[in-house]
Amino acid sequence: MSTKFRLFIPILLLVAVPASSAELTTVMSAADKEDPFDGVLSISYDWQLRKSLISREFQCDPTIVGCPSQPMIVTKPELKSQRVSHNMNIDLRFGLYHDLELNIRLPIVIQDQLNLGFATGVDRRNSQVDPGLGRSLFEVPNNGQTRSGFGDMAIGIRWAPLVQWRQPKHPNLVFDVTYTAPSGKVREAYNTAVGMGLHQLHIEVAASKLWRFIEPYFSIFGDLRFPSPERTLFTDYGAEAQILTGPGQKLGMKMGAEWFPWRWPRKDNKPGQYLSIDTGLAMSYTFRGREATDLFEALGSSSCASNPACLSSNSLKNMAAYDRTLAGAQGGPRSLNGITDVSAYGTIGAWAGIHLQSIQYFEVSLLFMYQRELPHYLTTAVIGKDLSNPRDGRIEYVNANGANEFNPVYNSDIDEPGRRFKSEGTNIFGVMVRLSGKI
Repeated sequence: MSTKFRLFIPILLLVAVPASSAELTTVMSAADKEDPFDGVLSISYDWQLRKSLISREFQCDPTIVGCPSQPMIVTKPELKSQRVSHNMNIDLRFGLYHDLELNIRLPIVIQDQLNLGFATGVDRRNSQVDPGLGRSLFEVPNNGQTRSGFGDMAIGIRWAPLVQWRQPKHPNLVFDVTYTAPSGKVREAYNTAVGMGLHQLHIEVAASKLWRFIEPYFSIFGDLRFPSPERTLFTDYGAEAQILTGPGQKLGMKMGAEWFPWRWPRKDNKPGQYLSIDTGLAMSYTFRGREATDLFEALGSSSCASNPACLSSNSLKNMAAYDRTLAGAQGGPRSLNGITDVSAYGTIGAWAGIHLQSIQYFEVSLLFMYQRELPHYLTTAVIGKDLSNPRDGRIEYVNANGANEFNPVYNSDIDEPGRRFKSEGTNIFGVMVRLSGKI
């Protein structure tokens, strides 16, 4: 057994890591003359805090103190949410051939819980969500399930047509395609599972160039997400009037630089020993789609659905019931499962990290991250589709052809303008620690 392998084996028992930005343009290789195989095993611990302020629309008319003389729809803070999660990822990366890598991620959720409370200045005397008297959409405070378990594993291929350590005048150029499978038990409002029930495809192109002690990098990426037909809450109910079925797709970019206070490369110019400081920025845009938002568990587990007194203000239906079911459950569910239609939104973020590899086969990393999800609507399903006479724009429970034109996932008590929920922005803080063993 080679010295490299003897060093590698005990290190594998220690390891832990968040993916560093340097890895955007680092690819494992194999079958090189003086280095027949590259591999990395990492274990990372990830702590994340997510805090959000949620508002709700209401009809403001002159009879309400503080409202203008003309009726209008306004929003006011209603809820605050806090979600804390502890995760561990086991990552294995190894070379298949020259600058061609296979990587596998095994995610383990140690603990994940989301809690909702009233926003500042809100209580049952002025809440639109939980005013009591039998008409609470859901209970506040609302403590979500304490979740844990094996998540959705990922497998990816990375290829580098240009590699600087081989040709010093060239930049690094990397293509990455990663597939995430719905391997975890599907997360529902009533259980403690963590899987999302989605097939996900991540595509990214990244480039970097090392100049003496600094390596700037840049990447663009896209995430495609599709519901799993067998196991998901993102259900296609087979109704022509259902506008959205799955999550919105995502486009984004990352940019940053890695700074090397000291760096001693190997004889073949691959990274050897180094200390680096990594700083970067990211921006992404998520298109309109259906999501498990910060309201997911509260809506999906609400006792309103089984409470005969929990009626809409017009007393026509239960507040947790979909409108389509007023004419019978035709091609859709009866009550909220927690997944809602969400408007498009942007996300911006930044990070700073330190990576230390004082011996050639072992790296320690520490990364701090901040993200901001921009304001967007959390409940905004379209009422339906006029299938019989699109010119008149009327949505009917039973049209001339006997079809129900209501969207099966439209609930007027949360999706109708004047009743919608809106995120006023979400702050996400994260800390990641990683230990990596390398060969």
